[in-house]
Amino acid sequence: MYKQSFLFHLALVFLLGCGVLFIFFQSLNWLTNHGQETKVPALTGKHLEKAVVLLEKEGFTVEVDSTYQPGKEPLEILFQEPESGALVKVGRTIFLTVNRQSVPTVPMPNLKNLSFRNALLTMNSYRLVMGDTLYRPDVAAGAVLEQWYQGRQVMPGEYVPLGAKITLVIGEGLSGMLDVPNLIGVSWSEAKAQLESMALNYNVIWEGLITDTMNAVIYKQEPESLNELDFVNQILAGDLMDLYIMQNPSPELIKENQPGSAKFLTPDDTTADVLPQAGGRKQTTGLQVGLPTAPAPKIDKKTQTNSNGSGVNINVNKPTTPVKKVEKPVSPVKKNDDPISNEFE
Repeated sequence: MYKQSFLFHLALVFLLGCGVLFIFFQSLNWLTNHGQETKVPALTGKHLEKAVVLLEKEGFTVEVDSTYQPGKEPLEILFQEPESGALVKVGRTIFLTVNRQSVPTVPMPNLKNLSFRNALLTMNSYRLVMGDTLYRPDVAAGAVLEQWYQGRQVMPGEYVPLGAKITLVIGEGLSGMLDVPNLIGVSWSEAKAQLESMALNYNVIWEGLITDTMNAVIYKQEPESLNELDFVNQILAGDLMDLYIMQNPSPELIKENQPGSAKFLTPDDTTADVLPQAGGRKQTTGLQVGLPTAPAPKIDKKTQTNSNGSGVNINVNKPTTPVKKVEKPVSPVKKNDDPISNEFE
């Protein structure tokens, strides 16, 4: 009896197990969406919010990662996996890579004095983009002189956005001579414009209290426009000029630093167009230096004496007898018989 009961229960368990397995395998297709496939939509270039709504509507799940590409909109989808058009089961996870919403920054590398090729490689390693390339006369031909971002110089170590366009100023060597401009008495704004138009570099030395930079006045420069003989000095294109600037220099200070011989003139000197115009080749013309001369003695006709009291009688009415010139006989030169002393006669 016990044996029959055991066999009965064993058979019952077996039948229940078979029933569970049958139900499981029958529902497996439903659990795994077997035979239910759909195409992955094209999501690249779409905004993340719209893409998520579309994928969830199709029954997909979404996982999102981010990176940064310059020129792309924030949260714009850059990559998708699987690719658009692939047949996948409904409910599969779609992986999306979007552009970062905030732009990351990187420290600006020091590109100065590097060759153009090395500067380009360095910029690529920092994920910076080459902008414009400008050339300026300089002795360092082919080397980077300055690095600019958004219209201003950017210093090494200063943070700039990833993918920023950097403008490089490259030296193109020196060629040609230029007349040194006369900038004494000229405002800094005018002098700067003139130097940049002539492709000359400058080093500015500020002195005293400066309240208005652009209207401050140059009172001294090196090199000068004229030398001490009033000849025009020349400078190589791209060379450096030192400019000394004050807010309101005195007229005396301006005169002391005039180019050429103008600075050596005294207040009694009379000149005709002595000072050259700023930036021109005009030299000293008609220079007349007033030298002190003794006054001519006045003659008193009544006393027939000099007004200086020397008492020398001068007859103004009596004609003077011409002096007869006496010619002395010229004695012949006696020739030396010495052959040595007469060698070169």
